[in-house]
Amino acid sequence: MELPDIPGAGEQLEDYVAALFQASGQFVEKSIVGSDPADLFELDIVTMDYAHEEAIRRLTEVKGGGWGYTDLFKVVGWMQYLKIQHGAFFITRWDDRETAPSRMRPLGLDVVCFDDFEAAPEHFSEKGFGTFAARELIELWRHSYGVERRFVKLIHKRAKTGEEGAKAAKTYHRQINNGTFLARAPEESLALLYEAYGEHPKLTRGYAHELDGGSFDPQSESADSASYKAMFEGKYPELQACAYLEHRARLSILKAAVDYALAHPDGAPELRMSEDRKVWVFQGLTYHALPATFHSGMAWLREQPNFRRYATFWQQLLWGWGGFYLDDREEQEFEWMSTYSGIPVDEIPTALEALDRFFPTTDGWFVTAGATDVRMVKMVPWIFQGIGAHHRRVQYGLNDQPDLSGLNPRSWYTLRDLAKRINCAVDFLLSPS
Repeated sequence: MELPDIPGAGEQLEDYVAALFQASGQFVEKSIVGSDPADLFELDIVTMDYAHEEAIRRLTEVKGGGWGYTDLFKVVGWMQYLKIQHGAFFITRWDDRETAPSRMRPLGLDVVCFDDFEAAPEHFSEKGFGTFAARELIELWRHSYGVERRFVKLIHKRAKTGEEGAKAAKTYHRQINNGTFLARAPEESLALLYEAYGEHPKLTRGYAHELDGGSFDPQSESADSASYKAMFEGKYPELQACAYLEHRARLSILKAAVDYALAHPDGAPELRMSEDRKVWVFQGLTYHALPATFHSGMAWLREQPNFRRYATFWQQLLWGWGGFYLDDREEQEFEWMSTYSGIPVDEIPTALEALDRFFPTTDGWFVTAGATDVRMVKMVPWIFQGIGAHHRRVQYGLNDQPDLSGLNPRSWYTLRDLAKRINCAVDFLLSPS
């Protein structure tokens, strides 16, 4: 399946612009709704560029239809309210408002017109938003966002049928995607994320037991479920959507950890005496109340010279690379990971430890997928693995040279496994919404 070179209005255009930021190595959050009060804001894209000495946060809005200065000033108002200094407003036609860029630039808002999508990536780079290690990453991320949107829509659809697991997943998504955005500081965001994470430790398993005919239990430890086992063969997309949400929560915690480390380069505040030396003042109480696993993870994170890039790296790994790498091509895969993330190649194995450091689990997070060279993160949905498998097919030119049997005796199984995952992703994206 192929995506149109010229994206349509609405979600397609939002995904295209978000893919430009993602393909240029930035951390991307999408479709953020602030609903307290109910109509506070609805943001298309918020990005973090960790490549600079001071991370650059940018609010981006996208308009495929008519627009006016009211829309521009609304975005400026959001920027001021959210304390975001950089903003961008992408359009597809000027509507006789060619003076908008010069009027808005002093307010921190760049107005950019994509009236020629063939030149859009170059125009994006010329405007200083970022450069691309590989142009094909833009299409990769558009496919990835398509999976993400369908997962969310599927959960909402199943929630309407009254399934408790789907209703819990819908709430969990709102907590992860929207609920922490207005947190006043990274430690507050972390507290909210860990609270949500603690309420849904086994969301996927609990929903699987409900689909089997039992009752939903988000604390369930049992993996003895027919639908849960079938999920690992590419079935039950609603369960795969829950597995996606579980990893989204872990990724959000990792990003908040990176943000906290950048905001507090000397470490967490310590216990100290008040100025009149009459009482003890315990600063950073929220931070110190977080789980012990988080504190040990933070101690490890601070030791890594390029920790600021770890959240972006893991976002790329999970939703772009499919949560796996190929053992027999480790050297090449790590070089690509280094190029895309900005992390030196010799530090890639250390960056791959992040999930184990913050969320230790029996036997670690990485497993080998049977008699293949696929070294994968546990619980990454097959559909996202299909996105990563398609990426390998493009990278290695497997359409033109499908035979890897000369490289490793297990390569035939690897190709077969990658093909299964690609087919799983295609079937899901082509299925009726």
